[in-house]
Amino acid sequence: MKVAVFLTWDYSLKTWNNSGTIDRELTFFRKLEEDRNVLFSFFSYGKNSDIELANIHGLQEVNPIYSSTKYYKNKLLRLLSSFFLSFKFRNKFDNVDLLFQNQLLGCWVPILVKKIYKKPLIIRTGYDMLDFAKQDRKPFYIIYLYKILTKFAIKNCNYFTVTNRTDLERFKTNYPKYEHKFLLRQNWVEVTEFKELNNRYNNRILAVGRLVMQKNFSYLISEFKNSKNYIEIDIVGSGPEKDELSAQAKKQNVNVNLLGNYKNDELLNLYQKYKFFISTSLFEGNPKSLLEAMGSGCVVIGSNIDNHNEIISDGKNGYLFEIKNSQLLNKFDLVSHNDEVLSQVSKEAHFFIKDNFSLNKSAESFYKDFEKVLSK
Repeated sequence: MKVAVFLTWDYSLKTWNNSGTIDRELTFFRKLEEDRNVLFSFFSYGKNSDIELANIHGLQEVNPIYSSTKYYKNKLLRLLSSFFLSFKFRNKFDNVDLLFQNQLLGCWVPILVKKIYKKPLIIRTGYDMLDFAKQDRKPFYIIYLYKILTKFAIKNCNYFTVTNRTDLERFKTNYPKYEHKFLLRQNWVEVTEFKELNNRYNNRILAVGRLVMQKNFSYLISEFKNSKNYIEIDIVGSGPEKDELSAQAKKQNVNVNLLGNYKNDELLNLYQKYKFFISTSLFEGNPKSLLEAMGSGCVVIGSNIDNHNEIISDGKNGYLFEIKNSQLLNKFDLVSHNDEVLSQVSKEAHFFIKDNFSLNKSAESFYKDFEKVLSK
């Protein structure tokens, strides 16, 4: 079986490498190669540097689009040129059995390939772009374009995977005609060996995510105002709110360390140093950082939103709080002093993730999807 993998539009192996996620992204495909003898041909929006990265990471076949096609600095021209890729790379699809789009953005490329060369297509999404755009209060025209793109993708693919039950139910409700196409395929995470809490930081809190409105780090800082003498908050991630959050922390007397981006293997090691992981997100998909923290045995305290509710059972494998003044601080003060209970919650979190969000389970589910779509 040979599968053509299309990266998110305008993304490349270099993009993954620069963000520190390339090893994690490729682990899934390596698993299917090793266990199921699936061959992958990657189509990336990169240049010759992607060929070098492919050699470093042992990829058998990578097709960097801009190594043989003109790269336009203008984003609109790059977008328009992508519609012709199905013709420019037509000789690459002869021996391909299946098309796999990694994220919604860019789905028009494999859809055109599907139409022209009669190949089945699975579109994998990590989150609902349309819902995120609404929650993020994007301009009307952006929301409208995502609405068109989402319906276009669903209509023209064989299967459309989502990572959480909230999205699954929304899609089934909004697109009942295509209910048979929707599949729940949750994110997978690497689960490290369990490490007891007694050797972890007592007075430091870990948070992970882009420094953007969605992650709501401003609320996290405000909840711990005037805590500089007894709590440190370490935030892994980068983004446009960096200066604003630094200024807020200084003003509200909070000891915040903005650590920047970490490679995934570094992050997995980092989780095991912390007793507490906090997520203050306003909305999520199937958050990998939360899953990784739980798999690493952190005691997670998450905002009470639908997508956290699917993962966290309050008081059993983590804790939930309402995003209101003093609610997070009250929850933290309530739970942080009972080591015996925290130890049990930590173990429950670790084994819950190990049982439900493993790489083996994810790879096997997708392989069955591949077989199913090819058997039709």
